[in-house]
Amino acid sequence: MEQARLARRLAELQEAFDASFARTVEACPEELARALAIRAGGRRLVVRIEELAAVEPCRRTAPLAGGPPGLLGLAGLRGRLVAVYDLAALLGGRPRAGADGADGAGGAGGAGGASSRPAPRWLLVCARSPEIALAVDEIERHVGFSSADVRPLSGGDPGGHVGEAVEIDGAPLGILRVPSVVAAVLARAQGGAERAKEDR
Repeated sequence: MEQARLARRLAELQEAFDASFARTVEACPEELARALAIRAGGRRLVVRIEELAAVEPCRRTAPLAGGPPGLLGLAGLRGRLVAVYDLAALLGGRPRAGADGADGAGGAGGAGGASSRPAPRWLLVCARSPEIALAVDEIERHVGFSSADVRPLSGGDPGGHVGEAVEIDGAPLGILRVPSVVAAVLARAQGGAERAKEDR
């Protein structure tokens, strides 16, 4: 039953995702940004669809012991391996068990103050780096907004990944900068590789 519901939800999201690229300028004169309203940990955010390559149900991940912060492990998507990162942890929230490189279990419980949040349900595959996917708890719906709706985020974001907000259904939601998250992930990975070389 749950699998059938997820399949229907995925079909709806994929249809909305594809339709957003098929819209012509005439059909969308205000140049609305197409986005997904998501939830990652305790945060509700908006992600621009143009910054994503795909949306997939969360697959089983193979944890990597000693991986960088936020890494849940590797998952197979459409015949290729992707590194799956816990978006909430990357944004400064408590990592899921297995997402901090401490316990390597990928399940509940764990070390290093890891949270026992339920397993993520969706993967956002990054457009510029499709070998990276961001795990989120929920995709709430497809939304659209104009540039005139965007405001600076009050208080800013410590990691610099969420600098603006847009009002959706009366609530301000931060706009996630997926390229910024990817750049931080790649920088950490490169730094870890360089340290490993130095330790040899």
